[in-house]
Amino acid sequence: MTDTIIAGGEPETALPLRASGVSTATATSPARAYLTLTLILVVCALSYIDRQVFGIFMEKIKEDLGLNDKAMGLLAGLTFSIFYILAAFPIARLADRGDRRLIIATCVAVWSLATAACSLANSGLQMALARIGLAAGEGGAGPASQSLLLHLFPAHRRTLVLSTMLAASAVGLGLGGKIGGWLSQFYDWREAMVIVGLPGLLVALAVFVLIPEPRRKDGRAIAPPPQVPLRETLGIIAANPSLRWVALTIIAVSMAGFPFLIWAGSFYQQVHGMTVHEAGNALFWPITGGLVIGNLLAGWLADRFGKDNLRFHGWLASSGLLIAFPLGLAMAWLPDAKQSLACFFAFHIFITLHLAPMMAIAFAQVPVATRAVLGATINMVISLCGIGIGTFLVGALSDYYAAAHGAQSLRYAMMTVVFSLLLGAVAAVRAAITARPLPVAV
Repeated sequence: MTDTIIAGGEPETALPLRASGVSTATATSPARAYLTLTLILVVCALSYIDRQVFGIFMEKIKEDLGLNDKAMGLLAGLTFSIFYILAAFPIARLADRGDRRLIIATCVAVWSLATAACSLANSGLQMALARIGLAAGEGGAGPASQSLLLHLFPAHRRTLVLSTMLAASAVGLGLGGKIGGWLSQFYDWREAMVIVGLPGLLVALAVFVLIPEPRRKDGRAIAPPPQVPLRETLGIIAANPSLRWVALTIIAVSMAGFPFLIWAGSFYQQVHGMTVHEAGNALFWPITGGLVIGNLLAGWLADRFGKDNLRFHGWLASSGLLIAFPLGLAMAWLPDAKQSLACFFAFHIFITLHLAPMMAIAFAQVPVATRAVLGATINMVISLCGIGIGTFLVGALSDYYAAAHGAQSLRYAMMTVVFSLLLGAVAAVRAAITARPLPVAV
């Protein structure tokens, strides 16, 4: 069997579950690999810009459509996450064998049009339908992007590449709030959705034209490796004790992390009396700065000190979560907005130290032919537990606490969910201790 290295990366045929008689990779120059990374980073940022603009306008949308916090939690969280998951797995299966460039471009175009379509909603149901398109597009792009980049870059750069993708998403989160806040001065939320949605069509075109697909040569598709049945792939993932601990870590952290992000705009408007514009500006550095620093720091530390030691990844993730826990409590509790925002900034640095190391632990234990499905599984856990259940839970808790605490109810709801970080800290250590990485072909 001949293995072709991709820009210093892994052979696609490395360690398949079933023997493959052909290599599916063709050489890609380092320049094209870094161009691909750059465009994928734009895609990552764009997905969160579109998502966060909705978050910053949640109070206005709630008022316009006559909804409450619980209903907004359903729209922003559970509805989004369910269809995110439903789209992720079939598209991930395509990404494990097909043209990932085409998949990513199509997904970007779909979610961009869906973002613009949110402007047409006149009821909660109509908004939910538009959000389904947004979820489907974003759910498919992530696994395909991860699979493509892990194909192009060597194993010892894996954590840094993953953390750079996460950092780009963080930039999108911050920019989404800032752009939404700025647009609120001149446009209503409907016009803002169109303005941020339609430019994504140009990004989709750039992805299709400029990104290479290593599985294609001279415009022809190369025979892919045999695809592992989905049931077998999921069985491998479920049977691995370390991957179960990884899942528990991600579940616990997502239950706090994503609700803090999604509800942050409403929190500072309800609890600290900010306008949409003020909240968008105020959240830019705590979200973007904190998440970018945290993701890049996680990638650098893991690649520098944990290249041959997955246990370092676990201790790094656990330490970050233990520090993030009191910072999350302080962010929600402190009466001064500036002090709260400072804690929010630090909270994001330390809570973010877990994700790239956990993903690196997970990807190190599965064959190449199952990575997109594993990526979809991780995204499913994050989406369902964080964006879905966690976001809905904060909205439901806020309505529950409102009888006793009035406008301060969101403060107590956010303080409740942050306790899940303690469980995540324990699970991260167990994930690293029980990890059994596969050999890597070089």
